[in-house]
Amino acid sequence: MLKRKSILLGLLVIVACIALSILFAGMKKAPKEKEAVAKEIVLPVQEVNNTELDLHLSVVGKLEAYSKMEVYAEVSGILENSGKAFLEGIQFSTGETLLSINKSKFESEVFSNRSSFMNKIANILPDLKYDYPDSYSVWEQYLKDFEVEQFISPIPEPLNEKEKYYLAGKSVYTDYYNLKSQEEQLRKYSIRAPFNGEVIESNIKPGTLVMSGQKLGEFVNTSVFDLVVGVDLNNLHGIEAGNEVKLYSNATGQKWNGKVRRISNKIDDKTQMVNVYISVSGKGLKESMFLNADISLSQQVMGIEIPRKLLADSEHVFVVNNKTVHLQEIHVIQRKENTVIIEGLANGSLLALKTSAIHEGLTVVPVQNMQ
Repeated sequence: MLKRKSILLGLLVIVACIALSILFAGMKKAPKEKEAVAKEIVLPVQEVNNTELDLHLSVVGKLEAYSKMEVYAEVSGILENSGKAFLEGIQFSTGETLLSINKSKFESEVFSNRSSFMNKIANILPDLKYDYPDSYSVWEQYLKDFEVEQFISPIPEPLNEKEKYYLAGKSVYTDYYNLKSQEEQLRKYSIRAPFNGEVIESNIKPGTLVMSGQKLGEFVNTSVFDLVVGVDLNNLHGIEAGNEVKLYSNATGQKWNGKVRRISNKIDDKTQMVNVYISVSGKGLKESMFLNADISLSQQVMGIEIPRKLLADSEHVFVVNNKTVHLQEIHVIQRKENTVIIEGLANGSLLALKTSAIHEGLTVVPVQNMQ
């Protein structure tokens, strides 16, 4: 009996403890919910102020002499010493002898043929005196003025068809034009400078045998050069013949002024660019020298120049309107190395100065002049 009372007493204690726990739990205040805190996104912006911009295009090109001649031998023979050595860096004036090939043998053949032609004229003079008396005095004077060691003078014109056929029958015309051909060949033994310039390549030395068709060197005009630059089709508009160009060398620090001389109509197969030729002259310029060029384009735009990193894509930027980010379509006028010139933004609009972590419709707090 005592044991049963003990069990009942234990159960009553347990029930009482549970009841007290429930009571105290109901009396405990529920924890307050945390209030949601709205986090503001601060976005640096710039107010757009469109201005009239002079467009320029920066390119790099290589200098080529405007007048350049590859010197080839058209006859064979031993190269002779001349007043000036045909060596790199040596300058020549117009008409000065660049190279002289020994012509003694061929010259003797020409003298011999002139002498034969002179004899032929002397032999036909008696016939001319009686059959063509009006032409006799002219041919007689021609014979008196004839010099075997001088280039042949033009023969007298026939006064009629009959005289013409007579001269043709005597092979006067054939011999005359053969002599003219030989004299033209004789001139090729001496190569003269067609313009003021400088030797930039020499492949021959005096005393060596020169063969017909052999390249002897290169001769260029060092007073006027063309800077050849490649321009892609997107930047070609606005480039015209006569555009002013500022040029400078990174290697020497020198500066020059030039002008666009001409624009090629052909696109380079490899680069897909169009060659533009810029005329430039001055001290310090060298064949094959690389120069930077700043071309003034023949157009102006109302727009703004911004860093390339602010482009959301090729045709859009981010702007802020009523604290909301929007994608704004723009037109890229010119792309430079680090910046672009664009139009299409209204004055006073707010251009976002970052593109990462923002998107269309995002609510932000725009801040100008943010450090």
